[in-house]
Amino acid sequence: MGRNPQQEHAIQPDEVRLGGVNGVFGVSGEVRLFLHNRESDLFAGDGCVVTLVSPEGRREERRIRSRDGAGKRVLGRIDGVTTPEAARRYMDWEIVCAPDALPDTVDDEYYHWQLVGMEVRTADGKHVGQLTEVLEGDGFDCWQIKGLDGDVIVPAVKAVVASVSVADGVIILNELPDLGA
Repeated sequence: MGRNPQQEHAIQPDEVRLGGVNGVFGVSGEVRLFLHNRESDLFAGDGCVVTLVSPEGRREERRIRSRDGAGKRVLGRIDGVTTPEAARRYMDWEIVCAPDALPDTVDDEYYHWQLVGMEVRTADGKHVGQLTEVLEGDGFDCWQIKGLDGDVIVPAVKAVVASVSVADGVIILNELPDLGA
């Protein structure tokens, strides 16, 4: 299922996509959230004011708070929403925010949106390609890189990644792992 063109048009190029509302939970107006980073504390406690974008392209600023649900489920509360009927209104709405609304990162920590699109090179200067996707894993993430010879997936671990310069838009790999034939 592709993205809705009206919703896409309403999301600003500099906004960070955090996830979306993908269901209703219970009788008090809680929602099920799909978050790109389930472990984020962004919506914990008092939550965070974000922009919700409807499939039709309407935008609303709302505070969202989250809590853990059963299993990997993340449940949320949108301020002002107190019934399942009101919560259903937000089904398929995307959650976005400005980059400066996000917490600062620590050394060697990056947001996915900062990495996607960066040029990837080897330590000896050979162009590998462009990072197109971050694939989340249990122990570590992997990066999908689109190059002249097709796509390659590399583990995002210190043994492989020599450096990341968000300012320069360049990732340097120590070496490409042996991917077999």
